[in-house]
Amino acid sequence: MSRRAAMAGGALAMAGVAARPLLAAPDGRAAALDAAAKAAIDAHACPCVQVAVGERGAMTASRGYGLANIETGTPVSPQSVFRIASLTKQFTAATAIALSARGMLALDAPVSRHLPFMAKLKPVTALELMHQTAGLKSDESIASPAADASGVKTQVRLAQAIAEQPAPFDFDPGTAWLYSNANYILLGGLIEAAAGKPLAEVMAEILFRPLGLTRTALDHAEDVVPGRASGYTPTGDNARPFANAAYIPIVEAGGAGAMRSTAEDLCRWHDALLGGRLLDAKHLDLMLAPGRLRDGRLSGANRLRKEDDAAYGDMQYACGLLVSPPGDPRPLITHYGGINGFGSLLETRTDTRTTIAALCNGDMGPDLPFRAIRRAVWPVS
Repeated sequence: MSRRAAMAGGALAMAGVAARPLLAAPDGRAAALDAAAKAAIDAHACPCVQVAVGERGAMTASRGYGLANIETGTPVSPQSVFRIASLTKQFTAATAIALSARGMLALDAPVSRHLPFMAKLKPVTALELMHQTAGLKSDESIASPAADASGVKTQVRLAQAIAEQPAPFDFDPGTAWLYSNANYILLGGLIEAAAGKPLAEVMAEILFRPLGLTRTALDHAEDVVPGRASGYTPTGDNARPFANAAYIPIVEAGGAGAMRSTAEDLCRWHDALLGGRLLDAKHLDLMLAPGRLRDGRLSGANRLRKEDDAAYGDMQYACGLLVSPPGDPRPLITHYGGINGFGSLLETRTDTRTTIAALCNGDMGPDLPFRAIRRAVWPVS
């Protein structure tokens, strides 16, 4: 069977939702964070919640609630490692921009310069991949097995599998906006080809090791990770509230969603990014600038799916991040993530450099506590 129902009710009741003895939250936030996590765990949305708040390099709150693994009764801790799903996209974009700053990748050139199999398709650029304006299908189909001659699934081969789909485009590149994992899987292959190394190594060399993100990596199913949180799917049955999440070959999520991390590392990441410790001012501005179509309009002016207008409002997609419009009194950079068994949020107010990172080991859904956690930190949100 692909899933096993977890006999979770008793274990969760014994664990409760008391915060682990991490950093206390200031300004009355602690009670609000506690209530947000308790509501999600009581609703059986997830077995555990890990949350951290950072302010200009200082970790002002780090709290955990519930069980990282139901079957072993392991409580969540600051070192518990979660899959972060689409939060991966901002790391992939930053890696591409860092390669550009080193003269190894031209962001406005056709990606076929490094990926020859793209030459037969409509020309797209790395920036269009990052801005979600490249036109690639939102429901990508990766041929299986997408492996090289050694049998290893590389990001280049995954990118080639996307390119070889019948009719891989939903629209002409640069003419509209559509959120598509395929864009970032292909971007991961582009990085791998430009750097001549596996994507995991490039990210570690450029991002993780220099910035001290010791619990962060591009995940692989074979990796043995101390403190790895297990992912769960809510069942709707109070007696057996969770099943083990369905298996996913995480390598195939690639640059779109294959990373793992902790809430504290994610806060450190945004502090390093916004503090200029990775990119110079020119390249940081490029990363945070809203994407534009080839006719010069903001990409949000022509979202392919009109229901996205309601979902995203006046937020614009930059490079792996949603950004507030100019003049917003509470400017944000933000992104959510969801993958089998895990949900994630990473958000920073750029005026105060206050960052929220929240990770859960349950499927993404409306009962996860992200909105309530945001309200605990930004009381009027």
